[in-house]
Amino acid sequence: MKRKWFILTLLALGFTVMMVNAQFSRDFSNEFLNNATGRAFMQAYGALKSNYLNPIDEDKIIQGAIDGMMAALDDPFSYYKTPKTAARDNQDQSGSFEGIGAVLTPRDRNTGTGVEILTVYRDGPAFKAGVKRGDIFVEVDGVNVEEMTPSEVADLVRGPRDTNVSITMRRPGETDLVSFNITRGTIEIVSVEETVLPNNVGYVSLSTFANRRLHDQLVKALDDLKSQGITSLILDLRDNGGGFLDQGILVADEFLSSGNIVFQRARGVTQRLASASPAAFDLPMIVLVNKNSASASEIVAGALQENDRALVVGEQTFGKGVAQNVISLSDGGQLIYVAFEWLTPKRRSIAKEGITPDVQAEDTRFGNVISVDGQGAKPGQTVGLVVDGETIGSAVANEDGTFRVVSPIARRELSEVQGQALVDLEHDSALNTAYQTLLDEVAAEAVAN
Repeated sequence: MKRKWFILTLLALGFTVMMVNAQFSRDFSNEFLNNATGRAFMQAYGALKSNYLNPIDEDKIIQGAIDGMMAALDDPFSYYKTPKTAARDNQDQSGSFEGIGAVLTPRDRNTGTGVEILTVYRDGPAFKAGVKRGDIFVEVDGVNVEEMTPSEVADLVRGPRDTNVSITMRRPGETDLVSFNITRGTIEIVSVEETVLPNNVGYVSLSTFANRRLHDQLVKALDDLKSQGITSLILDLRDNGGGFLDQGILVADEFLSSGNIVFQRARGVTQRLASASPAAFDLPMIVLVNKNSASASEIVAGALQENDRALVVGEQTFGKGVAQNVISLSDGGQLIYVAFEWLTPKRRSIAKEGITPDVQAEDTRFGNVISVDGQGAKPGQTVGLVVDGETIGSAVANEDGTFRVVSPIARRELSEVQGQALVDLEHDSALNTAYQTLLDEVAAEAVAN
């Protein structure tokens, strides 16, 4: 396994830890109380604690204050995670969790509420119980969850293996609700999907880098594809918002035999963080990206592009070229704040710029969601949304006459078998462009040789 970059990373991360420890060795409590606004905060807290009409939830208001402090930075990449969210995310990032084996998605993309089943993994607890794609959550263990978010429902659904969870759902096309009593199990999180396209073109999609097992899963997928006789590869990083830096470096290194991978800039000091080791997957390849490819995805795409290892096809990427420190807090929550900037091998900033594809290809898989909020309808009245003469959505007015109409959302098709990719070359125009570009590159190389 490639390890040259690891020494550099340890040095850089060790320096980071020293800086964080040095910061926390200062007596911030005195600084806080010597600040007029800090004293005002303590006065506000004391007033609520002593005189508010009803008992206060101390944890809730203090967590709200921390959340507000991070929001005041006006930085989308610096934020606070509550203890519950931090615990769930840590579980996800470990590569496995204990639950029912289903992927949840919001029904209303505008509010993020209302939860339905996107995919049920074959042979998992939910699959064995009869849960199906499209089922809509109504209750979990007697708690109504119709207005909750997927993460809130996931908190209720997850639990220790071999324990039971009772779920009531609404199934489209059926009048009566359906109920399930499911025994939880241990579910592996597979973030790598693979398949073989025509002309022996391998296809690998990475859904996230926030999985400690991602690189191992990628190596397994590449070995499997090579055993099936692939002669080239498409690496799909679309909608991959990033994750762990070390996983991004390992993935880039898997395809590079030489060259730099990424540089780090911290308060004006720039240093090389990782370079490639000789052994590498050496078949011709294309990297596919879109506007949602961010962070570690951009590090990988930039490293392969600037080392002339692969053409990048797709849309301009998101432009998240900054990295965060993650500080575990005493309440179990986490503070995430921007501390570094990542640079490509040519020391180009990704922040707010992104990676420019060598071949532009718009990702047209999912159309825009149209939503309309209104009022003045009669309670219970059905309101339709008509665009160009076609009714694309409807809603029933609430008791106060308000309503929200949202057009149906195109859902990504996921295989029931984890690790198996479902692709559609005919209707996925960006993938088709990547595929044709790769065939042309392979043909041109064959002529040149």
